[in-house]
Amino acid sequence: MNDEELFEKIMNKELTICETCDNIFEYIPQKLFCGECLRDKKLARKRKHYEENREKKAAYDRKYREENLEKMKAYQRKYREENREKINAREFARYHAKKKQEEE
Repeated sequence: MNDEELFEKIMNKELTICETCDNIFEYIPQKLFCGECLRDKKLARKRKHYEENREKKAAYDRKYREENLEKMKAYQRKYREENREKINAREFARYHAKKKQEEE
């Protein structure tokens, strides 16, 4: 597509240009950014929120674990009792795979 056709399609609102990276994509009313830029902005917001609230979340998690320690341990005991053979087989396989890697 040459520049004239591109410009004409933009003027006819068939295509539009991303405001941050200048990619050209299908026109959708009120959409200013391409999908990649939207994803990057969303990830940046999540990262910033996580950084700002890391300590608060860690404190909440610690408090939850303290309050529910016995409940969690009971669940783990029950799971281990019901799946003992499967867990042992998995650990046995890991042990031998690791041992084989060390020999090579």
